[in-house]
Amino acid sequence: MITDYLNQTAAWKRVTGLNEYGEPITESQTIKVLWEGKRRLVRDKQGQEVVSEARFFCLEDVQPGDMVEYGGREWPVIAVTEVPDLNGQVIYREAAC
Repeated sequence: MITDYLNQTAAWKRVTGLNEYGEPITESQTIKVLWEGKRRLVRDKQGQEVVSEARFFCLEDVQPGDMVEYGGREWPVIAVTEVPDLNGQVIYREAAC
């Protein structure tokens, strides 16, 4: 199972809404991740091709627009892929930053 490989931690800043100025309101929590610093081309939520500097694997429901703090830097989540098991249940997520 992937949980054996989630041996790093990151601060996940989940967007819960917008304030009166249109700025995101976030809720932070520490999550277990497997971080990989690898550049690749991905599509963002608008369908544009953008360069991702890193990716990570986790169990939490991260979404594009969320932020992840890892290695002393804040990374915006660009795209998320859900990986299902044979029964169709999501077992982990791969997020591009």
